[in-house]
Amino acid sequence: MSNNQEALDLNALYQVAIGLHRQGQPEEAIRRYSLIASHVPEAAEVHYNLGLAYFETGQFSLAVKACRQAATLCPTDPDILYNLGLACKKDNRYAEAEVAYLQAMALAPADPEIRYNLGCCYRDAGELEQARTVFAELAGMAPDHLPALNNLAYLNHLLGEYDDAREVYGRVLRLDPDHASARYMHAVLVGTPVAVPPREYVRSLFDHYSSTFEENLTRDLEYTLYLDMRVMFDALPRQKGLCNHGLDLGCGTGLAGEAFRTACRRLSGVDLSAKMIERAMAKKIYDALHVEEIVAFLHHAPNRYDLFIATDVLIYLGDLQPLFAAAATQATPDALFCLSTERTGAADWIIQTTGRYAHHPDYVRRTARENGWLERHSAPTDIRREGDGWIEGTLFAFSRMG
Repeated sequence: MSNNQEALDLNALYQVAIGLHRQGQPEEAIRRYSLIASHVPEAAEVHYNLGLAYFETGQFSLAVKACRQAATLCPTDPDILYNLGLACKKDNRYAEAEVAYLQAMALAPADPEIRYNLGCCYRDAGELEQARTVFAELAGMAPDHLPALNNLAYLNHLLGEYDDAREVYGRVLRLDPDHASARYMHAVLVGTPVAVPPREYVRSLFDHYSSTFEENLTRDLEYTLYLDMRVMFDALPRQKGLCNHGLDLGCGTGLAGEAFRTACRRLSGVDLSAKMIERAMAKKIYDALHVEEIVAFLHHAPNRYDLFIATDVLIYLGDLQPLFAAAATQATPDALFCLSTERTGAADWIIQTTGRYAHHPDYVRRTARENGWLERHSAPTDIRREGDGWIEGTLFAFSRMG
């Protein structure tokens, strides 16, 4: 075959690959892109499209390899570098992603999406000050860039810059008055009491937090509350050994589930965040997992339970009446309810500048008793580190009355 004929055949194959890619068949496109790249390794565009197809099929390491080859062949194309950054970030290679985004931004400094994704990369890598700087720069360049403003407000809040956070949340609400998370956090920071945060806020918070949640809690915040709760549970006088069916309320990634798995014949979990549930599912410790708000789930739960676990969950509920009432409807006569709260002595419950709720221990006892739960044990505890100190809380165990 002549060189001209081979070139024509490869070009025809490339057009077929592009057509398949556009038609939503990236796997078929990958086979053809790979073949072409083996014959024409200097074709940056082929490696770039191969990287996009690998990305779309979730093969992020291969996407990085292909996009990096394209960037080596064409180092002045910001789109290639941008997509290399996306692939690196998806593959949890944050340092490499940052380098790619910075190179892309140097070539296209006015591109808002490059700058935005650089900020997200810093944020997800835990480099919060750098992330805040990037989002602030973008908000200055594009004052109506809602995702940048929302991230800037969130980071100001997280870093304790409450006045700045309140101002930026206000800007978000002027652009989008129905933005649930911004509306909630703005209310918190201006001192408006809210009994229950919007589900969208909690879902968004933990979907975003899911990838670093467990490591951040256990390593950075020295969180052991789930183990402390198991110790409390084991010390309770009980007439039976294993619980028949436990329900982990707000199960997250499954820290409490791991601690209580050996206490239950069956163990289920429920959480509002689908991404948290995905991580809990990977541990294979639950017999069933459900994606739903916990009180709503209890109103139609398919089983009755003799153990309820709520570890660091009531910090996202102000009024506890609905939870105790709903749990009572799904409780067996011998059920136990083990829970924790952050503690306040100022009122029944307060919403703190962190966006979390704290409860007076007497309010918890009274609300539990009004819904048929008898206190079996309570004790002060340290919840987790915050700054240079510890967040004070209370551990409770309740049983059904009568």
